[in-house]
Amino acid sequence: MEIKINLDEYADVPFIKKLLSQIKGIKSIEVSDNDKTYSWDEIESSEYFGKVMEQSENEYKNGKSQELTDDFLDEIFNKK
Repeated sequence: MEIKINLDEYADVPFIKKLLSQIKGIKSIEVSDNDKTYSWDEIESSEYFGKVMEQSENEYKNGKSQELTDDFLDEIFNKK
């Protein structure tokens, strides 16, 4: 089975991939842009991923974080 998600250009793709990778039953995650598919290894080793992770860690250290509650996850995935 496959699920397709369309994101805008400002979507936090590394965060979304990390979030999805923690869900039971997901075997693999691929990101494609204009017919180019990036592997998880390519994304993790990219300069941008490192910057996003660093920014995320800094925000967490400064108290700028949001808890991922069941209600929040339901809101993200439009689950009623």
